Amino acid sequence: MSFEYTGCKSALESKPVPDSSFVHSSAVGDFGRPTYIIKNNVSIPVPSATGAGNFSYPVSQCTVSLTVPVDIQPPLYMYYKLTNFYQNHRKYTKSLDYKQLGGEASTAAEIVSRKGCILPAGELIYPCGLIANSLFNDTIGNLVAVDPAGAAGETYAFQHTGISWPSDKDRFKKYGYTDLTQILPPPNWRDRYPKGVYSADYPPPDIQSDEHFQVWMRTAGWPTFLKTYGRNPDTVLKAGNYQMTIDMNFPIETYGGKKYIVFSTTGAIGGRNNSLGIGFIIIAVISAALGLIFTAFHIIRPRIIGDHSKISFSDGASSGRSTGRDDTGGNRVRSRYEDD
Repeated sequence: MSFEYTGCKSALESKPVPDSSFVHSSAVGDFGRPTYIIKNNVSIPVPSATGAGNFSYPVSQCTVSLTVPVDIQPPLYMYYKLTNFYQNHRKYTKSLDYKQLGGEASTAAEIVSRKGCILPAGELIYPCGLIANSLFNDTIGNLVAVDPAGAAGETYAFQHTGISWPSDKDRFKKYGYTDLTQILPPPNWRDRYPKGVYSADYPPPDIQSDEHFQVWMRTAGWPTFLKTYGRNPDTVLKAGNYQMTIDMNFPIETYGGKKYIVFSTTGAIGGRNNSLGIGFIIIAVISAALGLIFTAFHIIRPRIIGDHSKISFSDGASSGRSTGRDDTGGNRVRSRYEDD
């Protein structure tokens, strides 16, 4: 199941998701589109690392109501999908500091010399760069049952571990800065920190365990892409009606993109992916077209086959094997067959 929720930002009344964006498995037949409604200025508390903090920030919170028509067997994956976001831009993919990500306390001078990150006004940003600054930060909640056969209130929870590649887990390490006053959060992160700065109560994220960050930092090759947000490998999602909340933090409207939620199961050979099938079909159509063109050329203008009786290996010989002598009776001329 896939649906767009970009328009929830302005849905002051309950509205169905765009019909063109709602896609689901044809095996379960037709059922109602999800609906969404926005609630503005919801206060979201941010837990303190030391337990002493009491900080919150306001967000617009989207509530999505959806129907699950049949029981869905695990594993079930939840993805977010973005369109028109060019993570493959050369300057974007280079805008990071590998030493910072590997746990080293890089200085501003070192980062500037490596030309990996942009440091406005000489600020030392952690983690620096365009990729980290544009981190997808919508918070997508679990599915809460509304009325599925007496199971109202039950929560279908998604795990947020095991969603990144093992190779990514190895290359990201916890920050190496001991003096947190040296560093600042990326500009787009600062609303989630008191006064927009790191502190002992609200330190930088541990990117070694933050798999959402790791997934985002593996840049996509196409402007429309999916990234894993959560998974449930064990529990059956029962048929019924559910609600989920989404904190709308990611400002996709600034570049004309769209945001989607995608639920998908996987089998022995992986999840559903139309790209490979479409590629095979395109190659097959091109091959068939070339075959028809070459066949038409062969019928209309067939290749003229040479007459083997005209083959000669020496002057004066009309056919067959060379006599081995030239016309003047001089030195013997060896044919290719005699060499063999």
